[in-house]
Amino acid sequence: MFSPADHYDAEVEETSFYINTFFKPGQKVEVLLGARAVDFSQTIYQFVEDRENPEMSKRRLITRVPAKLTVNEIYPSMGVKYLFNKDNIIDIAASKTYIAPDLREFTSGEYFHPYEVATIIGNPELVTTEIYSFDLKYGHYFSEIENVRFGLFYKHLDKPIEDVMIPSSSLPVYGFDNADKAVLYGLEIDGRKNFSFISESLNNYYISGNVSFTESEVTLTEEQETIYSTNDRELQGLSPVVVNVTMGYDTKRRSVTLSYNKMGERIRKVGMIDDGDFFPDHYEDPAATLDFVWIENFKNGIEVKGEIGNILQEETIWKQGDSVTQRYEEPMTFSLGLSYTW
Repeated sequence: MFSPADHYDAEVEETSFYINTFFKPGQKVEVLLGARAVDFSQTIYQFVEDRENPEMSKRRLITRVPAKLTVNEIYPSMGVKYLFNKDNIIDIAASKTYIAPDLREFTSGEYFHPYEVATIIGNPELVTTEIYSFDLKYGHYFSEIENVRFGLFYKHLDKPIEDVMIPSSSLPVYGFDNADKAVLYGLEIDGRKNFSFISESLNNYYISGNVSFTESEVTLTEEQETIYSTNDRELQGLSPVVVNVTMGYDTKRRSVTLSYNKMGERIRKVGMIDDGDFFPDHYEDPAATLDFVWIENFKNGIEVKGEIGNILQEETIWKQGDSVTQRYEEPMTFSLGLSYTW
């Protein structure tokens, strides 16, 4: 049966103006100061039955109801680079930015989940998240394309948006809410290095990747403490550990990569309190992925690309408390493409 709430129109307009200045107060120090002025508007037109129309008794009438969200703000940024020498650099950065609710999240619409047997209800009280970021990074550069970098980061989130559970007597119902605040901090390491240090014949073979370790803490408002089952917990959707590793071979003619990705267990939906009963947070343990890509370039402008995706075919597991609510695995994929450039 057709439901008007399952459909919507959307308009997004964003105008940004940037200004920055670069200067060197010393021989080894570089400073970049900037600001971004944002004029952002997002309008969603929901389709609802026009029950107040007298013609509704004769036929089904549908009208569009708009909901609008705007951002008008200036977001500053600063970057300072200290060069010990050409191979060793320290970067310090600070910035402010935002995350806007995604399309229907800030509306009052109620609609079916696109791939679950569940209902989603928007939240018209939702506001944008303001993010204050501070980063400190040290990098050692072996060459123009080879490096290893170690970074510390800290972020303060004002009104972070989270996916939450809503009390329901039947099928699951999901929604969205702004927590009071959140902080996250951690360590990240990334880099790339070829294997020429073993043998010059391995110069075109390399390993690259990054790993991050993140601690986070979300604080709810007093009212939310009576609605959601946990406070002072991890940020919803954030994996404490993320690992990406690529082994590759790269020349002008050929590129071959084998890439591994793994994200740690994370909160999928924030738990709730319903008539005094506590329903714990809903967790997801994402599957690790392994992808193989081969790209061959020919002198006449022809490129052939073959890919095997999700080689491991591991399970993604959802659980709530000690109960596994769902487990599934994505299939292995194969693709072969041909392109010509002139």
